[in-house]
Amino acid sequence: MKLSPGFLLKFFGLAAVLFALWSFAGFGDAYGRFVVAVATPVIEIVTDCEVGEVRATHKGLSIDISRTDPSDGRVYKRTVPLQPREVFSGLIPFLALMLATAGLPLKQRATAVATGVAILFVFHFGLMVLGPYLTGLPQAHLSPETLRGVVKPAINVLYGFYGIVCYAALPFVLWFWLGSGIGSRQPAE
Repeated sequence: MKLSPGFLLKFFGLAAVLFALWSFAGFGDAYGRFVVAVATPVIEIVTDCEVGEVRATHKGLSIDISRTDPSDGRVYKRTVPLQPREVFSGLIPFLALMLATAGLPLKQRATAVATGVAILFVFHFGLMVLGPYLTGLPQAHLSPETLRGVVKPAINVLYGFYGIVCYAALPFVLWFWLGSGIGSRQPAE
């Protein structure tokens, strides 16, 4: 893998095209709907929350979630704003880097792209499962002391970790690992 001004120009050009498709052609929202649809059964099992309607908004998507309190049958509802154009945007630099990298055979490039997108999807899926906890619905039955002292700090750390890893680092780490062939090199004889 050789970095050069040509590589940077290619990367920025591809990133601009991918960003336009992601933001203005609706690819980001479509991907967001896909992640929500795949994550919904797991969200409902893990969080005891029901995922309702997913609506388009001018900023992205709104997801209705609800939880029935088992003790009194009361239904609590929240609308979770989701901005897939931002939250899942780690796909853009990863794909632009993979497409801009010269010298990768087509089969290796396709395998690396598929592997990287799958790994990013797992992170996006995890964020969706974590999402209801950010609203407080699944943990509403806990005492206020437990919420303030344990649950809220744990959720903040997990969400912060996600932001640092998935927004900033993971697309570049995956490109370095998969695009350089480190993940597929044969040991020297």
